Amino acid sequence: MRVKNRKSFIVLLISMTTLFSIIIMNNKLYINKSVQSNKKVEEEIVMKEAIVVKSDGVKVALLNSEDDIKKMLNIIREESIKNSEFKNIKEVILNNSITYYKDIVNADEVREPEYFAYNIMNGHDEIWDVSFTIKGENIKDSNPVLSRGTVSSNFGMRWGRMHNGVDIAAPSGTPIHAILPGKVIYSGWENGYGNVVRIDNGDDTVTIYGHCSKLFAQKGEYVKVGDKIAEVGSTGRSTGPHLHFEVRIKGVPQDPTEYIN
Repeated sequence: MRVKNRKSFIVLLISMTTLFSIIIMNNKLYINKSVQSNKKVEEEIVMKEAIVVKSDGVKVALLNSEDDIKKMLNIIREESIKNSEFKNIKEVILNNSITYYKDIVNADEVREPEYFAYNIMNGHDEIWDVSFTIKGENIKDSNPVLSRGTVSSNFGMRWGRMHNGVDIAAPSGTPIHAILPGKVIYSGWENGYGNVVRIDNGDDTVTIYGHCSKLFAQKGEYVKVGDKIAEVGSTGRSTGPHLHFEVRIKGVPQDPTEYIN
């Protein structure tokens, strides 16, 4: 009886040893496969040093070198000139603050300057993250149409006080066009002006379009000469539908007559 039990015990021991060996081998096989899989992932992701470019704090490109930044900006600059309405270019102004730094990034995300330039120029609603203001020699003499209507009040003293702009009487809903290119710095309600658009045109010049019924230009947008930015209305302190138009240089109101047709 003891012999039989001893034999059974030996058989059981051998079986358990075999089972543990199989489990250990399977675990080793699984671990090896996991290690190989991780190594494969690591091999697929290649990191490299690149130039991270930001425009007004927003990342716009991952480039190979600092020279590529100039190439990218030049592509956008040339396209801006091509799309402008001026033949004789006097000045080209970068509208954004461009910053950059070196970082270790996924190599697949680093591209040539042409790739990022055309990505930027295909921006949502034609608002580019990098843009230029183009100025021509005869920008004031081109006399783009500000708004169809009749001048109802000129720049100067009126009713015993200074009138800082020109009023153009027109039916409500008449289109208002940008007289100078630039960046919209405000679009909304303002006491006195009602619905108003303020555009920074560079050279310390700001143009103001007041009493609008509708506003189309949005803050942060860059507009070209002739772009429809609003419609005539009678909002704010107004006695009837008209456009109140101002030109300010360094905050000082100027006679805007020479700017309008």
